Amino acid sequence: MNIVIIEDEPLAAEKLVNYVTRFDANANVLKICDKVADVIAFFQAEPEVDLIFSDIELLDGQVFNAFEEVDLPCPVIFTTSYNAFWTQAFDNQGIAYLLKPFTYKRFTSAMTNYESLKANLTQTKQLIQNQSTKRYKSRFLLKHANAVSILNVEDVVCIRAASGVLSAYDSAGNHHLLSGNSMTELEAELNPEHFFRLNRSDIVNIHFVTSFENYGKETLAVNVSHINEPLITSKTRTSEFKKWLAS
Repeated sequence: MNIVIIEDEPLAAEKLVNYVTRFDANANVLKICDKVADVIAFFQAEPEVDLIFSDIELLDGQVFNAFEEVDLPCPVIFTTSYNAFWTQAFDNQGIAYLLKPFTYKRFTSAMTNYESLKANLTQTKQLIQNQSTKRYKSRFLLKHANAVSILNVEDVVCIRAASGVLSAYDSAGNHHLLSGNSMTELEAELNPEHFFRLNRSDIVNIHFVTSFENYGKETLAVNVSHINEPLITSKTRTSEFKKWLAS
C-alpha cells in the first residue's frame, strides 16, 4: 500500500508514520509534504498512491488549494486540529476526519473504513469487468426431423412471439421456430448493443432497422428489412429505443 502524508508538523508526521507501519508493516510512505506547493508538484507527476493522510492548514495555505490544482488518485483521511472543515473535506474525496490528537484506536477505525471501501470498490470493478466480458449467444441450433441446422445470430432480423411460440426471422426471408427459452430469457442471452426488445413480443436487430415513424401517442412504427409489416414499440420502451439507436 502506497501512502502519502501531508503534514507540516514534524512530530505529527512521525506519529502518522508510526501508526501506518504499526497497522501494516508492508505499507510504503512515498512522500511527506508540508507545503501546498509540494503537494501540487508531487501529484502532478501522477504517482501511484493508494491513500492520503492530510492535514488542512499547511505552511503556505490550506491543502484544499492544492487539491483544486491536481486530480487526486485515491481517498483521503483528513487529520486536523480544526472541526470547521468537514464539508470541504468530504467534498475532496475524504473518507474519514480525525481530530488531533487522535488515538491509535481512532486511526485503526479510519483504516478499517478505508479497507472496507477498497474491498467494495474491488468487488464492483470485478462485477463491471464480468459484465463487460460476458459472452452472448452467437448462434441458434435449429432442430429438424433428422438433422440440426445452425442460424447465426448476426443473420437474425428479429425474433417474434405469438401464442407462446418464438420465431426467428432471418435475412433470407425465412422464419425458424425456437424452443427452450422464454422471451425474457432469450433477451438476456442476446447482446444488448445489437438487439432490443421493442415490446412483449418483438426483439429487433439494430443492423436491420431501416427507419421509424410516430405511431399513435408515445409509440413508434419501426421498419425492418425483410419484414412486411412495421414493428410497434410499447409506450414504456419508446424512449429507450431512441436512446439505443443513438448510442
